[in-house]
Amino acid sequence: STTGVGGTTLDLADLRHSFLIRDGQLLPINFYELLREGNMAHNIYLLPEDFVFVPSALSQEIYVIGAVGRSGSVPYSDNLTLVAAISSRGGTAGQAYLSHVAIVRGSLAEPRIAIVNYRDIIRGRALDVRLHPRDIVYVPFSPYRTLNRYANMIVRSFVRIVAANEGVRAVSDSAPLVRPSVPVGDGDN
Repeated sequence: STTGVGGTTLDLADLRHSFLIRDGQLLPINFYELLREGNMAHNIYLLPEDFVFVPSALSQEIYVIGAVGRSGSVPYSDNLTLVAAISSRGGTAGQAYLSHVAIVRGSLAEPRIAIVNYRDIIRGRALDVRLHPRDIVYVPFSPYRTLNRYANMIVRSFVRIVAANEGVRAVSDSAPLVRPSVPVGDGDN
């Protein structure tokens, strides 16, 4: 189908950050490969109660979640840095584990994660990190041991928050949004 913006509906969809939730679980479907590359391995039948989220490619935001004042999105700008994004969401919480701040980038089906020492950045011992549209910044409450599990936990947390908030918005524009509370502890990882 076409739109009045000068492209197809598919052009306006951010397929790399789209996801499907079934029975509370994120299904590993790569919408980009399915729709742009024709990889039918990602073509599944939808079931009642499935939740499909396809964000707009026009909306460029950074998501800041975890041990921060107010988890949520930050409008993207060309020079947005990690310190500015976290500061705009109320800074870090007192119990934040600042030496393992994660930046998740890329497709939700195949996320790339970078761990930065936020404490060193704010003390001037390391350079601030420039963020990209759709990055997810996660400030943990405690350290982790396994990077893969850490990345999966962040993506699952992000997906649950987005799904819950879209559901809340569907019911009422004035309802309070869901905030994450996902500690990363020694026992889990």
